[in-house]
Amino acid sequence: MGLRILFLASQFPFPADSGATIKSLSIVEHLRRRRHEVRLIALTSAPLTREQEKWSVRLGGARTVQHSSPRNAWTLIRSYLARVPLSIERTRNAEMTTLVEAEVEDFRPDVVLADGWLMAQYVPDGFGGRKLLHEHNAEHELWDRQAELEGGLRRLLARREAGRVRRYEAGLLRRFDTTFVVSPDDRRALGKIGGDLNRIKVLPNIPDATLLEEPAPSFKLTEPVVLYFGTLSWQPNIEGLQRYLSFGHKQIVKRAPASILLVAGKGASPELVRRMEQTSNVEFLGEVEEAEELYKRARVAVDSSRSGGGTRLKILNALARGIPVVASSEAARGLDIVPGEHLIVARNEHALIDGVTSLLQDEERWRVLSQNGRALIRAKYVPETAFEALDQTLARISKAQS
Repeated sequence: MGLRILFLASQFPFPADSGATIKSLSIVEHLRRRRHEVRLIALTSAPLTREQEKWSVRLGGARTVQHSSPRNAWTLIRSYLARVPLSIERTRNAEMTTLVEAEVEDFRPDVVLADGWLMAQYVPDGFGGRKLLHEHNAEHELWDRQAELEGGLRRLLARREAGRVRRYEAGLLRRFDTTFVVSPDDRRALGKIGGDLNRIKVLPNIPDATLLEEPAPSFKLTEPVVLYFGTLSWQPNIEGLQRYLSFGHKQIVKRAPASILLVAGKGASPELVRRMEQTSNVEFLGEVEEAEELYKRARVAVDSSRSGGGTRLKILNALARGIPVVASSEAARGLDIVPGEHLIVARNEHALIDGVTSLLQDEERWRVLSQNGRALIRAKYVPETAFEALDQTLARISKAQS
């Protein structure tokens, strides 16, 4: 018999249209396949759509709290007064606190699973069951890396915020029975700030499972298209795209004049949109509802970001669909891959340009990477394999209760 699990999410996970929601939805669906009873409470930025309502009904009725999180000077000041990181202050909501407490009283869960560090604040201190935390990133490392990319006052502020996040995150590790991270790199990072490695388990990100169901792509049926696909309001994606436009795109077009950069994703700023519109051989689609049309056109997927953390869902999704990937060393961090066998890892700007150009033109190299990438996903990045640590943890909890 399964456990009663209260799942707290900072975003409504359906439809899964970002890296975070793909992982969250995958966990929820995996728990239900394992016959656990799951109740979901999520923060939302808008009322649920009709499709979201239908999914909620299938789940058994999700509860939501609509919340806006302004990014302004007053919120920053409040975060200092409360002695919490800015992101935590931005997601504080009294209604959510009350709702979670009421649900714990009514549902009496065996487990509360906080999906992301932002939701850890809502786990009641007096909860007597097991408390699990799923970290989508080693959050303090995101700020450390962002600080390195900034200059002047912005660098100073980013470093200060990194310190606040580090202290808060270290405190979370002591509050939870088990913390799940997405890669061995993140596990080591949390160990360095005081986390007990015996209580930190790796729960890898996985791609959209439906991508493996699509037929294998063909070099001849693709176009000379380089795909950059991701949420364009997320700073690491913005930074990676801007870097690619600055150093890589023009050089690649010189070597492969028919090639274009195809950019898709929601949240792009007006300034970023203007830059793309003013750059030749760039096609910007904005938010897309059907990613398959992108994958059918793309010959290469690229991720040139040097900030961020965790593992990149955009890379895993491309590999699952059979699209060869060229990634910076930072973007490939945490993935269980062999460089040159599963994807091309570019250690500098020139290597990234060479890698993209070769895959646009070399059919045999393209075919090998396409096949190897899909095989890797099937072997290591499906729920039955990737979520083994979660299954083992819940099995121990269930055994302790019997």
